Amino acid sequence: MQGNGIMAIRKQGGEQTDKVLSQLASRSDHGGAEADDDDDVRAPASGTQSNQLAQQLEEMIFEGQLAPGQRLDEASIAARFGVSRTPVREAIQRLVATGMVEVRRRKGTIVTHLSMPRLIGMIETMAEMDTMAARLAARRATPQEREGLREILEKATAAVEDQQAYTRMNREFHWALYAATHNQYLEELALRTWKVLQPYRNFRLDQPGRRKESLAEHTAIYEAIRAADGELAGKAMATHVKLGGVIADFVFSLPANARTEE
Repeated sequence: MQGNGIMAIRKQGGEQTDKVLSQLASRSDHGGAEADDDDDVRAPASGTQSNQLAQQLEEMIFEGQLAPGQRLDEASIAARFGVSRTPVREAIQRLVATGMVEVRRRKGTIVTHLSMPRLIGMIETMAEMDTMAARLAARRATPQEREGLREILEKATAAVEDQQAYTRMNREFHWALYAATHNQYLEELALRTWKVLQPYRNFRLDQPGRRKESLAEHTAIYEAIRAADGELAGKAMATHVKLGGVIADFVFSLPANARTEE
């Protein structure tokens, strides 16, 4: 994104928006470096090799060990995991199918790298899907699903001081919410979008105090779902995801040439 666009957003958005945009820009501008051979990666212990490799690589992307734009080299991954290139190729194909990995001319296979306009558009769409999911879950969640959300909140409370552990609980909460909508299409679309966005969103839960705010917001969403109040659940979720909408409004209010990457 050109400098004048970022400056315009920061001028309007305040300190929190400024921090978010700085972090988003750094992720969107990440180069195409290959994975570090010195990373501590363990070979899959069970299950089919390609499934286990795909899960391992997915988790590495979620946790930021493989960053957007980072190149995935089959031979290097095979050597690090101690497997042949065939399961590596199959695992990467699985990730391509999810949208988490893409093949680019002259760059090869990389962790999906989003332009700033596409990134902001996906964040805005994700916020609307989350709000819809909360409303539907309040109306449709089974007693077992409501209990599952409560149990996730308990684990999240215990993990709130641990950024990595809380990030996993945050993911579990939202994914359980999507399942509780009983809308298969919404769940599939939300999960696909979440997986692509996750590397760009990790930093938010690393901000001082944000994890506790997130936990309080999740609790409000859960209480509304437990009470089967769809309107209240939607409002609570809208509050939880409002920053994404604020940033999107700023970006898309700019002239086209101010929000196009050079």
